[in-house]
Amino acid sequence: MIIYLYKIDITMKNKNILVFGSTGFIGRSLTKRLLQNGDKLICPVRNANRVKRNILSGDIGQIEIIEFDIHNLEEIESLIANSDLVINLIGILYEKNNLSFELVHYLLPKKIANYCESYKKPFLHVSGLGSTFQTKSNYLISKKMGEEFIENNNTNHVIIRPSTVYGEEDNFFNLFGKMAKILPFLPLIKNGMTKFQPIYVNDLSLLIFNLLNNFEKHKNSNIAAVGNEIFTFKEILSHIFFSLKKKERFLYIPSFLAILQGKILEKLPKPLFTYDQYVTLSHDSISEGSQKLVTEILKQDLSDMKVITSEYLKKFIDKV
Repeated sequence: MIIYLYKIDITMKNKNILVFGSTGFIGRSLTKRLLQNGDKLICPVRNANRVKRNILSGDIGQIEIIEFDIHNLEEIESLIANSDLVINLIGILYEKNNLSFELVHYLLPKKIANYCESYKKPFLHVSGLGSTFQTKSNYLISKKMGEEFIENNNTNHVIIRPSTVYGEEDNFFNLFGKMAKILPFLPLIKNGMTKFQPIYVNDLSLLIFNLLNNFEKHKNSNIAAVGNEIFTFKEILSHIFFSLKKKERFLYIPSFLAILQGKILEKLPKPLFTYDQYVTLSHDSISEGSQKLVTEILKQDLSDMKVITSEYLKKFIDKV
């Protein structure tokens, strides 16, 4: 059993906090923490039913659900005007017919940043580590576009750039854990040499929480949210095999085949892999030394990736 410990700082109590992306993986951890702190949350969502779990962890009237259409960004102005703090956690891993990287990672943060600047509201934006213009990855380019606009046009912001985020409900370790259980091998792209510096979702939500409580101190900073250790993709998969008590079996996927696979799979409604993700895997997601600042802001040690992931990967172990 994993025990979650939440540090509560009363300095931010009773704030009206606008949270975009409250129903996502990071959002669920953060909103639970904020609700326990006594804050009132305003949560714009596409589907109100998805936020029911969070409502159960707050008092009556503590969380307000607003129907939100990302294609009509003008409607968020009044929400920002009536809030004390604004948080944006929204992100996508692949594009859909009606959701592009540009819309989600650039146009939405741009609109939020402009309104926050107009109404003088603190704005905390979660982007992604490795964002850059020096790539063919539309995902990384769009993330960089959002960051750059905020940095150049908003005077009261904090940007957080996490590496891979892990936790009981993540879509990374759980995906490969399931694959290791049912497949005879795990695929290695780029020879498994891409590097990651994973951070625990509850460490990340505590980082955000503490930054909100000390916003003025960290205002207009760009913080790499990383864990203590750097792992290659192959080392992470080896850890998954070890946790599942299985012998390591890898299949090295040549680049041309990975590209072809990505272009085929991305046509599915919920693709497991896309061409853009293949390109993204050409870039490491690390920031050596940044864990020191993260630990200082957390005011506690960073979690041990292998210990925590081994615990929730147990569900994929074959039962005798």
